[in-house]
Amino acid sequence: MIKLVRIDHRLLHGQVIFSWTKQYSIDHIIVADNKVPNDQMTVMALSLAKPSGVALDIVKIGDVTKVIEKAPNDNYMILVKGPKEALDLTEVLPEIDRINVGGVAKKANSKAYGKAVYLTEEEVESMRELLSKGVECFVQQVPSNSVERVDFSK
Repeated sequence: MIKLVRIDHRLLHGQVIFSWTKQYSIDHIIVADNKVPNDQMTVMALSLAKPSGVALDIVKIGDVTKVIEKAPNDNYMILVKGPKEALDLTEVLPEIDRINVGGVAKKANSKAYGKAVYLTEEEVESMRELLSKGVECFVQQVPSNSVERVDFSK
């Protein structure tokens, strides 16, 4: 069962390991990205960062369903780097109805949308498309923080 889908440019890191996996009893993490699976250094770093007792798959977005089909009873957290990847993921898994926006790095021509979320116009457009599909998008760094309702239409 998919318990959490999270946008976070850092993918797998301390907040994910210690907060979200415990909050949702996650036993399987999927990093879904079309570039990361081909980057052996990043794959090795992510593999070392995974929590003990939690399975980790690092796959292209189109291969996420194959992972879930192999272990349909696992509690999944799916991590993507940004809004475009989240939108692509909803094409593969149309049942996704909630996405936690955890962190998107500040960059040229980006605007703040909540704490630690900086989006370019292209990323905002992806967020708007998610919302138009009925996907609830909320900003929340860790489970103990309040949910930030952000207006991605601005």
